[in-house]
Amino acid sequence: MNKFTEAEILKFLGKLANKWGTGHDSITRILDKVEKFLDEKSSKIDFLDKVKLFVSMLKDHSNQNYYIDDGILGSIIACLAYLVLPTDLVPDFIPIAGFTDDAAAFMLVMNQISNEIQRYQEWKKENNELSKEEVIDIE
Repeated sequence: MNKFTEAEILKFLGKLANKWGTGHDSITRILDKVEKFLDEKSSKIDFLDKVKLFVSMLKDHSNQNYYIDDGILGSIIACLAYLVLPTDLVPDFIPIAGFTDDAAAFMLVMNQISNEIQRYQEWKKENNELSKEEVIDIE
């Protein structure tokens, strides 16, 4: 039996997301709720701006305003799922350390998809949806 590579799994996850959610109002409503949840938890997540960037990318992709490749889409979804799941490598209920592994996962994915993030932020600027001050540093 063949084993799947990490890239193949992420691409498959992205294909599933595209098949299930692109263009559906329900996905936009879910992402709106995620944004509201993040605003409420802002004091607990130091890298909130990066999380919101990923949610914004998903929202624009779901609304069919911006295209994200399946592999990159899968990476973003997997990263957000890792943040949301309380029982990851270091459980989130452990004070301070609980979100440390989540931050590391975000930085890893941000570095892997940095070109896409830059392309997205340029697209937002071109559409007057992002000022220079709002650009998120991916380092």
